[in-house]
Amino acid sequence: MNKILTFDCYGTLLNTAPLYDFVGKLAESNGLSAQKAINIFSSYEDRLMYGEDFINYDKLLFEILSYCDMEMNSDIFASQYDNVLSLHKEFQPFPDVLKALRTLKQNGYSLAVMSNSTNQIMDWHMEKLEHLFDDRLLAEDTKCYKPNLRFFQIAERKFDLNMKKHCHIAKGYWWDIVPAHKMGWNKIWVNRTNLLHGRNTEQPYLTVSTLLELPQI
Repeated sequence: MNKILTFDCYGTLLNTAPLYDFVGKLAESNGLSAQKAINIFSSYEDRLMYGEDFINYDKLLFEILSYCDMEMNSDIFASQYDNVLSLHKEFQPFPDVLKALRTLKQNGYSLAVMSNSTNQIMDWHMEKLEHLFDDRLLAEDTKCYKPNLRFFQIAERKFDLNMKKHCHIAKGYWWDIVPAHKMGWNKIWVNRTNLLHGRNTEQPYLTVSTLLELPQI
């Protein structure tokens, strides 16, 4: 039977901290609260993904920045849209990622990425990930964002997961582990933030702190 591993991207493979650092520093350099700006950005990221009709992630970024201006009583965030989008080109893999992916490929696994992103942005990411992935499914394709079960149902059909030995690997607990449990998938939680534990509700799953543990598993 064919072997396939599906991966979340942001926070699992790529470090997105520079995006939030940029938002905070932008606020601070204009005499505003860095932490408040980051909190507002994160809050509207979720609100617009899950409380509104679907729009592609690149357009969603502009809407988030516009709301940041409204909430912070400023005119500085939306004007930085091009820079915020360009930041995504520079997201780097975590130090453990490339070595682990290369080993998994050598061990005969196909690799696929599932991400709340667009094809243009993912093209940038694939360069950073050495084009190690065989396939991908993005929010731009599904017209919904994870953890919407429709995203996972489309992935199951697209990657023919029922006919393959499969495991889903992700850092995002609510975005990935919870829906993977609902789908009955094998799953591994990448606990990069060293939380004490997940919830019993989503068991069984394995927990790793680094992707370098995956080849042994």
